[in-house]
This record gives sequence, structure tokens and C-alpha cells, in this order.
Amino acid sequence: MRFLRYQNPFANRKGRHEIKILLTYPQYVELRARVSGIMTPDPNMPGPEGYLIRSVYLDTMKNDAYYEKDSGVEHRNKYRIRAYNGSDELIMLENKEKIDDRIIKTGARITRADYDAILRGDFSVLGAYDDPLCKDVLARHSSAVLTPKVIVEYYREAFIHPLSKVRVTFDRLVAAGVNTLDMFDEKLYTSPVFGQREVVLEVKYDDAFPMYLKQLLTNNGIKLAISKFVMCSDKLKNNYIVLR
Repeated sequence: MRFLRYQNPFANRKGRHEIKILLTYPQYVELRARVSGIMTPDPNMPGPEGYLIRSVYLDTMKNDAYYEKDSGVEHRNKYRIRAYNGSDELIMLENKEKIDDRIIKTGARITRADYDAILRGDFSVLGAYDDPLCKDVLARHSSAVLTPKVIVEYYREAFIHPLSKVRVTFDRLVAAGVNTLDMFDEKLYTSPVFGQREVVLEVKYDDAFPMYLKQLLTNNGIKLAISKFVMCSDKLKNNYIVLR
């Protein structure tokens, strides 16, 4: 069953372009050195090693989001719950909506108690939030039964350009959660998707993408057409018994 189409409350947002490139480790080391010379570290980055991101991705019982992404559907939604550095102080419910060649990202902060409820399958807690995204996710769950599917983990280094709105991130040690769907579980075990030697470069920009930056950032590596969500889902499917 496909997600029901509806009047998008975020339709007035223009969205951003996004490019993903798989780098070898030597390509990453060289490109990071060049990027750090002309771009500024994201002010939210605590140190040069970056920060840990864990996300619990939500999908329908029939894995619609997975198959829509894998098939290249031009208008699709990808829901997740995200936290940073293993802390539950900031938990974000997010949606990455793809419309043609643009990404519209929306987010709403939720509590740890409500995260735990969603993990148990109780999405009704989102009804207490006066937020369009929370209402959207609750409606999607009511129509298509969203459920937690996979944990995606990686370490991110982020840089921004001081003049344009270009944002560059290097995602290292991409891994899938194996033994739990709770990203705060102290016994969480992860299985690497690439190993130690590959890094995912992501470039996000509006309409303006300075040519010298474009040449610097896109002349190396292999462009990716799939997401970390799909790659981690495939890792579980191909290497582990997934009972959900």
C-alpha cells in the first residue's frame, strides 16, 4: 500500500539539492584537507572528529519507503527519529521529502518518553504536539502503520561555506543496528556497511553552487543513488535474520 497523497503543509518550502558520493579513505583525507581550507566547520560540531549520529528509520509494514527509494519514485517521504552522541537530550522526529530533484527536510523535537512510546508502537503520543510534522506522521501511521525498521549509525564531520549556503558533510563508519531497534540501548551492536575505508560525502546546496566548489567536491569518488537507510536495510536483509 502506498502512502496516501494529501495537501502537503510544507509545500511552500523550496527545498535543497543533495549530492551523495562514495569516497575511498585516501580521497576523503585529501578532500577533507582541501575543504577545511576554504570552508568553516559547522558551529554545532563539538570537535575535529565530528559527532555521532544515530537514526531509527520508520517504514510501513510493506516497506513502502524502502521500495520507493530503491525504485527512484520522484515524490517520496522518509521518516526517522534522530539523536546525537548517544544522548537523549535532543531527539528529533524528521522527514526528508523528495520532490523531483529537491529535498525538503522538516523536524520536530520530541521527548524521550514519547520516543519510547513510538518504539513500542504507540504513535498516539504525537497527537499532543501542535506541529505539522507530528500530525503528518500520526496520520501516516493511521493510514499505513508506520513501524521502526532499522538503526543507522555514523560519525559526521560538517562544513559550511562562509558566502554561499553550501554544506558539506563526511560520514564515516556507516553501520546498521543489528540486535535492537532502540538507538539508546547500551547493548546495541552495529554491523559496518562499508568497513573502515569508505566515506560518504554529502553536498547540500540551494540554486547557487559556485563552480570552483562544484569542481572540487564532485570530481572524485562514485555518485550514490541510494541512501544510508537503504544500504543499512540491505545489510540486515543480506546478512542477518530480520524478524519484523
